[in-house]
Amino acid sequence: MEPTVRNKILVLGRSEVQKTALVHSIIKGTTHISEAKEEDIGKIEWQLETRYFKTQLEFWIDNTEVSDTYKQQMEQWLNSTEDTNLVASIALDEEMSELQKQLSDVVDAIVFVFDPSQPQTFADIVPWARYAHTYEPNVLLCVALGDKAADEANADRWFDWCISNGWEWVDLTDPDPQTEYTVARIREALCTNEWDSMEATTDRSNPPSEGPPGPQNDNVELQGPEREEWERFDEVAGNIDSRRVDNLHRMMFDEMSSDNMSVLISQLHEQRKQLAQMDPEQARIKAAELAMAVTKHF
Repeated sequence: MEPTVRNKILVLGRSEVQKTALVHSIIKGTTHISEAKEEDIGKIEWQLETRYFKTQLEFWIDNTEVSDTYKQQMEQWLNSTEDTNLVASIALDEEMSELQKQLSDVVDAIVFVFDPSQPQTFADIVPWARYAHTYEPNVLLCVALGDKAADEANADRWFDWCISNGWEWVDLTDPDPQTEYTVARIREALCTNEWDSMEATTDRSNPPSEGPPGPQNDNVELQGPEREEWERFDEVAGNIDSRRVDNLHRMMFDEMSSDNMSVLISQLHEQRKQLAQMDPEQARIKAAELAMAVTKHF
């Protein structure tokens, strides 16, 4: 029997959100997400190749269905003023438990997608938060896609929940043209994972262009705003300082107890306030370093 390889990317969300369109944007390295409705259940292969490695990945796309129990749990958490970790109390039925056990052999990334204009759909992440807690896939992304949340307080709570439970928050509804929340960030998180199926690139006679994995590695020629987005991405990646990342990590985690996330959340809110006062280019670099510092801990 051949050993199982964790090279699947699970993309989950309601049928109304454009999961398949998002996947195509990730693969092609484009910033535009098509609004055309596509079948949101299926598999899409991704041959990822960079200057240094290549790997065969596969997106598994499926719709979420959530019980009233999970909805009640999430509503209770969102309405609570206490720092509670919902994951530890999540109970799964036998069918879901068996499904997650089987997926754990092959899935190393989860991209959860929801529409913030329908805040109740955020509850769909609950059983998959339990999966992440139990099987620890390397990449966990919570993506807001659709219309912006009517209540900013909800967005803050979603952000807090993601930080508390080890998920990276990516708000694609953010209208700021300098935002760090982009499809490029999703692609970067997937491209920098150490996949089981990675193979070293031996023929570099015609290697992909220098810099972080980008759309050029899939032979896609970008123009206009998309080209500018990736050039900004390259510039940010080139200015990240590992020493600053280490300092941020020590500042946030050295004195934090393992069961108290309120200190970390407070520090992250303070960092976000500082980012808002910075020059846009410097803010993008600082945001990337902050994300790396947090990811380093989980």
